[in-house]
Amino acid sequence: MCVVLCCGLGSLNAQEQQEKKIAYNFINEYGFFVGKNVGWTGVFVNGISIKENDAVGIGVGYGLNTASFQEVPVFLNYRHYFERGRKLKPLINIAAGVGFHFWTEDFSQPVYGPDGNFIYYEYGEENKNGIGLYSTIAGGFRVKALSFTGGFFFRTFPNVKGFSGGIEAKVGYTF
Repeated sequence: MCVVLCCGLGSLNAQEQQEKKIAYNFINEYGFFVGKNVGWTGVFVNGISIKENDAVGIGVGYGLNTASFQEVPVFLNYRHYFERGRKLKPLINIAAGVGFHFWTEDFSQPVYGPDGNFIYYEYGEENKNGIGLYSTIAGGFRVKALSFTGGFFFRTFPNVKGFSGGIEAKVGYTF
């Protein structure tokens, strides 16, 4: 009976699993980007942090830019924090999703006759509504809950042919 009890306790200890460190996190970042167009953006990522080295989440943001004027990106976000044993942790940030663009702009342009003389102004609207691709790959660092990232973005805009790319820089805080 004692042998069975001792073997049973030993096997109970062997089956004990390490506790997984999964925690909720909320990341908000604000910054600017420069490329074919220029703009300002703010993003918010709801996700989980796994063992404090990896974070995965779903993000939503709001941006103002010179191509479509307003953008609301919805994206998946992955971050990896490199453990160095110091307060300053390098990180890599990857995001991919879609950007919803909504803006209609009024315009006026002069109309000239065959002789080159001004006749009247033509008024209309330019539709900048649509859906485009949204992606970011950036590196940076985190000090406690404060983060600084800089990297590249690639996006498509409804009224611009081809990809728009450039650099971006953001400052954020993680709750």
